[in-house]
Order: sequence, then structure tokens, then C-alpha cells
Amino acid sequence: MNALGYIRVSTEDQAREGVSLDSQRARIAAYCEYKGFDLLDTIEDAGCSGGKNRAREGFIRLLDAVERDAVHVLILYSLDRLSRDMLTLLALERLLNEHGMQLHTIEGQIETATPDGFMGFAMKAFIGEMQRRQIQYNTKKALQHKKANGQVCGEVAFGFRRVGNALEPEPTEQAIIARANALYRKDKRLCEIVRSLNRSGHRTRAGKTWTAAQTRKLLDGYKGSFTKSKTRFDIAARRFIEAIA
Repeated sequence: MNALGYIRVSTEDQAREGVSLDSQRARIAAYCEYKGFDLLDTIEDAGCSGGKNRAREGFIRLLDAVERDAVHVLILYSLDRLSRDMLTLLALERLLNEHGMQLHTIEGQIETATPDGFMGFAMKAFIGEMQRRQIQYNTKKALQHKKANGQVCGEVAFGFRRVGNALEPEPTEQAIIARANALYRKDKRLCEIVRSLNRSGHRTRAGKTWTAAQTRKLLDGYKGSFTKSKTRFDIAARRFIEAIA
């Protein structure tokens, strides 16, 4: 059976867990020799987070290889090398199944060729998702605690600058905010305020021209007709749900 390996490591993973690319590659090669698989290639993503699939060149190459129907088995050192997101894992396993491919992991000994093997895979995916959400939850609570105690967390709002754990007004940015609000109190429309800021040479913190979405955040009590637009994920998730049934 033809096999394809996939290995990934982020800088944080390697420092914390010692899961180097060379170690993963060697374990996959030894596994293929033990199982009698013909290892055609091992695709790698070096220094990449598992969070954004489209940003991983190796992961995209993996999907292309699956669709070429030249491989029978995908082999990983562990499931979290592929992703810690349950939706990604379940969707990829469905894709592999559609192309008659099995998924094997060395750590945890997952093999999706049988219903029992798929159950083990699904449980691992669920546990990984739970851990991912627990980390997000803990981080959110920690930030809330810091904010409640007067500590500055996250991105500093326009108009202010960080001084230690406190904020103080940033004069240049405060002047821009004041100008925008003065125009707003004169019943100027949002598009007129944007044009006025840009014509006057005022720029965002990144040095770019102002947009309507950025400018409305400067206005006290702004009431517009904006509605929340669908994100790329909204659109893709809807299509995915409609397609898998």
C-alpha cells in the first residue's frame, strides 16, 4: 500500500514537547517499514501553527495529494500534528474516506480502516477540541481578571498609548478623534468625515488612509445602518453542511 506522511511543528511545540520534524519523520519511516507500506513522500509544515489551514503550504499539498488518488494511507506521528480543531479533523477524515484512504497515527495507534478505529479517531478529535476550547476559556478569564484589576491587556485602543500597565492619552490620535466627532456633531455623514480626515492628511496608527469602518469607531454614539456581513467561514460552513449530508 502506498503511504504519505505528514509532519508539522511550531516553534512553541518543539520547545515545549520536543517533537522535532526529524523525530516525526524517522518514526513515520519506521512505522511504514513495520507495516510494509511504501512511503512515497513525507510532507512537512515547519514552524506553522495548526490554527489556520489555508496558511499551511504543506497541508494544502496534502489535500492535493489526497485528491489525486495515488495514496492509500496517511500517516501522522500524532493527530494533533494535523490539527487540534475537531471540525477540520472530521472533515478531512470524511475526505480521506471518500477517496478510499485510511488514516494512521503512531502515537495513540489510530487506524480508521475499521468502525472501532474510527471511534478512536473521533474520541481523540473530541478531546483535542475540548482542550483547545479550555485554553481559550482560561485565556479569556485571565484577561478579564487583569482588566478588572486595571492592567492593560490586548491591543491598545486608538487615542491611547501604553505606559507600563496603564494607559495615557496619545495627543496626535486624540486630535483626530476630536476632529471626527466635531464633524459628526455638525451632522456630517460618515463618508464626509472619512474624506475630511484623509484630505487633512490624518492617518491611522498603521499610517494608512481612513475607511468608513475604522472611522465610525471614533464617533461617540454613532448610529449607522451597518449590518453584520457574512464572514468567509459563515459561507464555507453553510456550503459544507449542505454538501455532507
